[in-house]
Amino acid sequence: MPGFNVGVPTPRVPRSAGRAGAIALAVVSWGCRLGGIFMAALTVILCFAGLSAKLNLVGFIVDLSRTLPGAIAGYGVITSPFGGVFRLDFALVAAALFVADYLCQRASRGVRPGR
Repeated sequence: MPGFNVGVPTPRVPRSAGRAGAIALAVVSWGCRLGGIFMAALTVILCFAGLSAKLNLVGFIVDLSRTLPGAIAGYGVITSPFGGVFRLDFALVAAALFVADYLCQRASRGVRPGR
């Protein structure tokens, strides 16, 4: 109907909710990415003999192993050719964190308000 709301501004939907959601998902994504990088680096460090002892990581590794879910804690501990151990449980957690990072990034892009 022409002339119905002449001179009356139409209410705009605030974009701050979408922007806040996108920022929150981006922060969670960065946290997952940093955690995944840390777990992957820790998995590589443990493959070498004595490196975790030199870096005083033994106590931290034990504490980190206790925080893992019972279904995967200690799963796939394999001796490496370098004298250390390959921790499949740490590698699985790193992979899960990278997948969570990817999903949060995709969701963040989908929630962002149109430009």
